[in-house]
Amino acid sequence: MSIPRILTVGTGAVGGLYSWRLSKSSHITAVCRSNYEIVKEKGFQIESAKFGKETFRPNQVIRHISESDGTPYDYIVITLKALPEVYNVADIIAPAVSKNTTIVIIQNGLGVEEPITTRFPHNPIVSIVAYIGTSQTEPGKILMVGRESLIVGKYLDSKVNSDKQQAEFIDLLKKGNVDVQEVDDVERVRWQKLFWNAAFSPVCAITGMNTSELLRNEKAMTTVKSVMSEVIHAANAAGYKFNEKEQINHMIEKTEATALNYKPSMQLDKERGSPMEIEVILGTPLRRAKAKGLTVPSLELMYYLCSAMNSHIMNKANL
Repeated sequence: MSIPRILTVGTGAVGGLYSWRLSKSSHITAVCRSNYEIVKEKGFQIESAKFGKETFRPNQVIRHISESDGTPYDYIVITLKALPEVYNVADIIAPAVSKNTTIVIIQNGLGVEEPITTRFPHNPIVSIVAYIGTSQTEPGKILMVGRESLIVGKYLDSKVNSDKQQAEFIDLLKKGNVDVQEVDDVERVRWQKLFWNAAFSPVCAITGMNTSELLRNEKAMTTVKSVMSEVIHAANAAGYKFNEKEQINHMIEKTEATALNYKPSMQLDKERGSPMEIEVILGTPLRRAKAKGLTVPSLELMYYLCSAMNSHIMNKANL
């Protein structure tokens, strides 16, 4: 049996870490941008509390997909930041997609599958929600703290049955000792992760406070709870049955237990002057809530303020 060929698009911390684990059973081509030179020369220096310390050298390191050797890929793994306001990820991967390519999405937010299923309606799709604490501390150096978990689920709006491809990809992940959970509906998991992300992330980004400072600030937490409540209502309007009070208490307790003194990626992006994931974290749930006739003033305000900040960041960066 031939070795699976995987193309990772967006090989930063998450992409580098999971490419490393997949390399235990697969041929890896990594698309690197800002870290290209160092990874091409020295590979990734990875330090992980779970997996140990190792230098990972992908089989091939390229700067652009157009540099690929033309051999079809079994899987394209997308770990780019979800920034539809900056680029269309379907356009980026298009040169590498063949009729038998399975497209794997490991991204934050809601609706990240839509650009892929619109452009490639006949390709199998595997949608994954990642729970992992990892960062690229400097180009080519990845630090992973604590445990990790990937939740893999069916994207019910896909026109293609991807059960076989999903099972095969999960097997590749497990060969790399990755923790994998399977669910019947990945959108439910995406909504639930959004309860935290759509509430804590923008309030941290706007105020400049980390999670511990936020938890101690009554006015800030009133805003967090208000946004969270509206996102839960939006999820329930989409057909789910989340208990609002239970979810809010769970998200706050989880933050107190596992994420003190933490800065969400949205806040870190703002501090770095990088585009923030506003559309998929705030814009999509807002549009879906309005489509169901809901009034969500706190979510709407967060979206407008963060969108304005994002426009300012992108204008300064000439994006």
